[in-house]
Amino acid sequence: MQVLDTAIHASPKGATVEFLGEGGESIAVTMVVSDPLLGDAGLIDRAREMMLQCAAFGGPSERDGPDGKVNAGRPGAERPSDTNQGPYTFEYREGGSVRRLEGVELPDLEAVRHEALRSAIDLLDDAAEPLQDGWAVRVRGGDGAVVVSVDFEEARQERASAAM
Repeated sequence: MQVLDTAIHASPKGATVEFLGEGGESIAVTMVVSDPLLGDAGLIDRAREMMLQCAAFGGPSERDGPDGKVNAGRPGAERPSDTNQGPYTFEYREGGSVRRLEGVELPDLEAVRHEALRSAIDLLDDAAEPLQDGWAVRVRGGDGAVVVSVDFEEARQERASAAM
């Protein structure tokens, strides 16, 4: 879909960014906004990031085989993989709970680290408790061992350096 226009709809609980295309096509991203000073450009960037994350992680309709692994690449694209590392399990620490996303296929550890850091920054942006500490995102390889860990302090530093 070619995006022709963007509309932002604000509500007391959050915002919806609607990407409008030809022929009446549209994609809407609804999000809770923890930063009231984010602005329209920030909301649009955040919605784009959320769509990219959905495309990268896929969903139940994109599970390709009996093993339930998610194919996060383009159909038919061959992607190199780390030796015996994937599929990956992402663990997200939100408040007092841990959310797990299993079966994530990414091309290499650099891509895993990038996604873990970006996800940790998203957790900070959405956090009800902005001063959390300890690990924010952990990623386990196919054997269950932690291959990447990003803590909240590292995410805060990366977010601050990106803002400069």
